[in-house]
Amino acid sequence: MKRYFVIPCAPLQPYIDRLWGWESDDLLQLPAMLPGTGAELLFHYGRPLAIRCLRQPAARQGLAQLLCARRRPYQPLAQSAVGFIAVRFRSGALRHFSALPLAELRDDVLPIGEVWGAEGRDVAEQVAQAGSRGARVSLLEAWLLRCLQHYHKGQPAIEAALHQLYYGHREVKIDVLADRIGMSRRHFERVFREQIGVTPKLFQRTARFNLTVRELLLSASADTLAVALDHGYYDQAHFIHDFQTFVGDSPAAFLQHTTRVAHFYNPPIFAPDKVPLPR
Repeated sequence: MKRYFVIPCAPLQPYIDRLWGWESDDLLQLPAMLPGTGAELLFHYGRPLAIRCLRQPAARQGLAQLLCARRRPYQPLAQSAVGFIAVRFRSGALRHFSALPLAELRDDVLPIGEVWGAEGRDVAEQVAQAGSRGARVSLLEAWLLRCLQHYHKGQPAIEAALHQLYYGHREVKIDVLADRIGMSRRHFERVFREQIGVTPKLFQRTARFNLTVRELLLSASADTLAVALDHGYYDQAHFIHDFQTFVGDSPAAFLQHTTRVAHFYNPPIFAPDKVPLPR
């Protein structure tokens, strides 16, 4: 299996972590995509994956689909040779590229046409027919820049809150954060939920889970309990409860059957203090 990633152009970096993809001529058993705070937009130039949500039958997909896992994992199923390029949106950044509220997008697998209409379907066709990785990247960046220009929301307070809740998930308090950005807690929670689709508390909890599991999968020698405690879990039972909530399985069972090589996590491109923020 061949894996790759591309750092997006500078105007997209505050919103998009990377463009990335997998390619294989063989029929692969793909890992689960776990809940997180961002979103993935997959464009297929190999045969499209079928994607199954927890306890639901697999649905065959078109040339591109949007995934916003929040409370349950997805299980991609390869139908034959795999070839896709994906856009990885940063936490809460999808709202700058679409008119649909994020609350309406979570935990569904949406064909691109349901979010971006005919324009989205056209882009998916162009990506599928492009003859090279460079051509696909150019097509996607041009389209994403058009979407950003059209849908961008200037909300520096929400962007700052997202950054602090994600990278400061161990210690940040909702009351203190709301006061810091000049809002009451109730007003902050309402605005945050309207814009991001979940409450600040659930976002913070998901970030803690997401970053813990990513570290475990990126390091073959990582000690599960030590990593969980380092990310703010009180004890082993606390981590197991969160893991079962988000995955439907225990950490031990999941890690036993999940290779530390084949997964959908990537090492971070930017250090937490170097992640570009929207201006």
